[in-house]
Amino acid sequence: MTASSEPTCPRCGERGRKVREVTPRSLLVDAAKPRLDGQHDLRFCGRSDCDVVYFGEGGLRFGTHDLRVLVFEKSTERSRSVCYCFEHTVADIEDEVRRTGGSEVPDRIAAACKQGLDRCEETNPQGTCCLGNVRQVVRAAIAVGAAGAGGPRCDGMHPPDCCAPAASGTGGSRR
Repeated sequence: MTASSEPTCPRCGERGRKVREVTPRSLLVDAAKPRLDGQHDLRFCGRSDCDVVYFGEGGLRFGTHDLRVLVFEKSTERSRSVCYCFEHTVADIEDEVRRTGGSEVPDRIAAACKQGLDRCEETNPQGTCCLGNVRQVVRAAIAVGAAGAGGPRCDGMHPPDCCAPAASGTGGSRR
């Protein structure tokens, strides 16, 4: 198992993160869904400068135009979702930080996830929890502060799955 044996995006060469079929099946436009049939080893390309979102064997690829939603990692629009389950946008978080100096969005999302209300695999194009991306947006908005004209622009880093229940302890660690 070397890194070179890992499937890579046919356009940019990024190693893709494996996603379950339910993720693209939930998010692809109807016209793109027939190309999905028979594919079980799909990968998500999170590279911001590549328009491929999902790829699979035999050169199969789905681009940003094949999805019903803007992909956080692929877009710079402030209106793009950063939390697809609970409909939090980059603009919402940036505006809250400008008004209050911080954001309660990460805590609200974490609480809802602990209650089992999340549906990350069906709503988030990366197929995992958004909390890493949400915290990234909050940190960037705080760093820019109230003086930041136009607000921060976050790139699409690959966050870990954050909706998993926290291990016993104080909960102060990165989730």
